[in-house]
Amino acid sequence: MNERELFDLVLLLGETMLSSGGEIFRTNELMGGAARAFGLRQCSVFTIANGIFLSAVVDGEHYSCQVRHIPLTPIRLSRVEAMNDLSRRIAGGLLTPQEARAEVLAIRASKGTGPLALTLASAAGAGCFCFLFGGRLIDCVVAFLAGLLLSLFQLGFCRRFSIRKVMSNILSSALVTLICCTAFRLGLGQLDKMIIGSIFPLVPGVALTIAVRNFMENDYIAGLVRLTDALLVASCIAVGVGSVITVWSRLLGGIAL
Repeated sequence: MNERELFDLVLLLGETMLSSGGEIFRTNELMGGAARAFGLRQCSVFTIANGIFLSAVVDGEHYSCQVRHIPLTPIRLSRVEAMNDLSRRIAGGLLTPQEARAEVLAIRASKGTGPLALTLASAAGAGCFCFLFGGRLIDCVVAFLAGLLLSLFQLGFCRRFSIRKVMSNILSSALVTLICCTAFRLGLGQLDKMIIGSIFPLVPGVALTIAVRNFMENDYIAGLVRLTDALLVASCIAVGVGSVITVWSRLLGGIAL
């Protein structure tokens, strides 16, 4: 590979790590280590939560900058782990640039967790969180079913019709709240416990944790981006739940929470 191709490869490695949900410092270490291992000169990396800025000397000239926008996406730990392993082997000099490029393209092409596993995980998570917050068996069963329908709704409707993240979270939280209100109206379970468990698959806990970690590392730009994303998701959940409870109360004369 010539220097320009090496430059593009380093950028591809960083983009794959960041778009898979890898942390800022991991992305910087991966790109810096790859640049040193492949002999790319004067490589400088600046990474934020949704973008990469890379500059280096290419073909004797200062290649001013390459900017790549990385939209915030759900974390895919299988890809992050694969990229971490690839990073260690690159730093250890075990891979040529051609081999590294082939492997990162294979990682990008991997499909990850299938829809069946995601659906079952959503249902199990909803039921278990309902139990942790004091739900009884019937509450957990309703939360399990709500979590199951939540995942089917997101995968089968929101993803299929490319519903934006804000509207997807509002509709999803409204759906599970409606299911729980219906179950409560039929005399099944405790409404608050069922709703709490059902909406937990939507809660942005990982994004909030990463935001706090970024702030503690003095990476305020990345932390602010992640924190804003987490607060926006939390607000959408509140809007969806609150809207359904308000409408249900006015139509049917109130709900005993």
